[in-house]
Amino acid sequence: MIDLVKIIRYQQWANRKTADGLKTLPADAADKEFGGSFSSLRLTVLHMLQADYRWLHRLNGVPIVDIPSEWENEKFASLINLWLDVQDQLVSRVRELVPQGNPMVKFTTAKGDTYQLPLEEVITHVVNHSTYHRGQVANMMRMAGAKPEGTDYFLFVVSEGK
Repeated sequence: MIDLVKIIRYQQWANRKTADGLKTLPADAADKEFGGSFSSLRLTVLHMLQADYRWLHRLNGVPIVDIPSEWENEKFASLINLWLDVQDQLVSRVRELVPQGNPMVKFTTAKGDTYQLPLEEVITHVVNHSTYHRGQVANMMRMAGAKPEGTDYFLFVVSEGK
């Protein structure tokens, strides 16, 4: 079994590095249209926040949760802070669940389909999803003239060795 606490801490670390870079961008960069799955930095971060929020609630035994509607109109900096708070909560929740072994997590998708997966598979999905969209964010940051920090897993491992 993979070290679920370590891998979710990696996500927290990588998303925090990404957020730090996002906070340095000019205000108009958040809503600039770059294309991709979600066309702007704001929409991509909002999607990542929504996904992590859903998974946090699923890990807390709530199979489906409504996304707060006010998030659509939040300032970009506030969205980033909400996203970082959810990262911290995910780490705490995974730490609580790991001693139970590999419990099943029941969830319902936005389409209404219900599934049940072992915790290990859920956390693997959550981290993979975040990595995918973090790559999109890094690309948009480059198009906005910024230089995003590296968030490769090995960099996290090396930083942990310090």
